[in-house]
This record gives sequence, structure tokens and C-alpha cells, in this order.
Amino acid sequence: MPRPLSPNEVESEMFVPGRRFVFVIGAFFLAVGIAGLVSVDRLAPRPAFPIWIAYAFAATFALFGVIPLGWSLKQWLRPPRVRHAGPDVLPDVAGEPVPREGSVVHGRLTHELVDDGQGGRQFRPAVQLERNDTRFILGFGIPFLSLFAGLLARKFHDDFDWAMAATLGIGATLLCGGTALVLIATLMRASYRRLGRLDIPAGGGDLQLDVPEEPNVDRADLAEGLRWAFVGDTKRQQLTIPREMVAAVQLCPWKFRTNSSTTWAVQGLLVLAPAADGRRHRLPLLLTSDYARAARLMHQLAQTLEVPFLFHADAAGWQAEEARSKTRPHLKCGGTQS
Repeated sequence: MPRPLSPNEVESEMFVPGRRFVFVIGAFFLAVGIAGLVSVDRLAPRPAFPIWIAYAFAATFALFGVIPLGWSLKQWLRPPRVRHAGPDVLPDVAGEPVPREGSVVHGRLTHELVDDGQGGRQFRPAVQLERNDTRFILGFGIPFLSLFAGLLARKFHDDFDWAMAATLGIGATLLCGGTALVLIATLMRASYRRLGRLDIPAGGGDLQLDVPEEPNVDRADLAEGLRWAFVGDTKRQQLTIPREMVAAVQLCPWKFRTNSSTTWAVQGLLVLAPAADGRRHRLPLLLTSDYARAARLMHQLAQTLEVPFLFHADAAGWQAEEARSKTRPHLKCGGTQS
């Protein structure tokens, strides 16, 4: 049973942008798949074409429709709900994201909050994330490359003996498919190296934040750009933050725009108390399109730090961000990572 709301705490429904589009796409694929299953017998396929392949193709279309359709219906019928501080708590804190050059939107939750073994906690990149990607690349890549090499070898066998055909098939597969998988794995690994980390010692000690510096896109050359993309070679900042300077943890919606793409995401932030000059600094911690899990993680971080959790990713927050994004300059450096 959920615990009762504490003073100055409210509960809001998390708005998930794009669910209507996902619903339409799912309905389309489901309709095409069902139409194919119903009419496959009437198409009278050629004798050399097994009819089970047509059924499998139509069923695959239907499955591709059921998954997004079910997801979008779930978001409408049982939308995620988030507990957070009320609107009267720290009303001076802006509800918009903090755009930074070099930001990367991840399709999955990138961080976890774990015990450090010494009584403190760590907000760190999720260990399982990179392992799962490695397993996926190997699990998909090895069967795909093997099948592709076999098909090429069979094609080359029209002109060469089996030994030469197999050699040519394997070589061409490694040159094309193998190179593509290596590049994908390299890009993934580089994106993980740019993730930030927050150490929270026991006993109320100062926080240690390690984050990448914002790249200087005006002075970057091609070599630096390639290092950023494929190596994750980014200068780092190590900041010591007194515990009493931490005012809140925040989650903001961001219509993420670069010169080549647009993505919806949520940005997790650490909100600091006003400095001597009266400015209130906010430090980005994560950026993901896994909205619900990001909200739960940032709420846990706020409880660990014993500060309010400011939540702005409700329907009103997304609507305000949609308006802001129309006048905000596009990022010159950054992108998305599935």
C-alpha cells in the first residue's frame, strides 16, 4: 500500500510525449498484419514459395503492431504517477532544462543509485547497461554475420569452388558487417565514458561530482570531433559540493534538438542554493527518454540527499517546453543513443 503523502508533497501524472503517434503506428502495423493473415490464401502464391513464409511475414507485422499498441494503451489507461514537492517549494527554480553542447539522449536509463560499501551512496553509470549492449551485439552479430557469410558463399559458389567461395563470403562479411558492428560498439562505449558520477559520502560530507566539460564547438577540429564521437575523449570536471549547498533534485522535460534530429527526453539536475552573486546553479546529471524510471531514480536521489524533488515533466511542463523549444537554438554537438 502506498505511503501517505508527506507535507508539501503532491502526486502528478507523468506525461509521455509521442504516445498518440506510437498508437497510430501500432494500429497500422496490426491492421496490415491481420489483413495479411486473412487474405494470404487468396493470394495464391507460387508453388515454389512456401505459404508458411507468407503467414510468418503477416504475423510479424501483427506482432510489430501489438507491442507499440499495448504500450500506448497502457500509458493512457495507467499512466505513471510521480510524488514530488508542491509548486510552492522553491518556486524561483526554473522548470526548463539546462542545454549543454555535447549532450546525448539515451533511450534507456543510464544511471543507478547504489551503496558504496562505506555507508555512503553512489549515483553512477549503470554497470549492467554496457554489459547488456555487449551481449546484444554479440547475440545479434554472430548469427547475422554467420548467416550473411553463408548466403554470400553460396552466391560465390556459382563461380568458385566451395573453399574459395567460403573465404570470399567470410571476408566480405567481416569487411562490411563486422566493421559496422565494431563502429556501433565503439560509439556506445564512447557515450558511456561521457556519463557523470556523483559520490555521496556518509555522515553528511561534501559531495564529489565528476562530469564532462562542455565541448568548445567553435574551436573543435575534425580530429577532436572524431575523438569525441568514437573514443569519448572529453575533458572532465571534478567538483566538490558542500552538502548544505544542495537545495533540490529536479527533473525537467527537454525537446532535444540538434541540426539533424529532434528527440523528447527528460533531464535530471542537481539544484544548488543561490551563490554569493544571487545566481542559482543547476548541474545536469542524466538525460534519457526512459521517463518513468528516470523520475523514480531522481526521487530516490532526493530522498538520499534529504532535499525536495522538483518535477516538471507533467502535461503542463511538456507544453511549456514545446513553446520554449521553438526559440531555443539547436545544439551543434550531441545526439541520441539507443
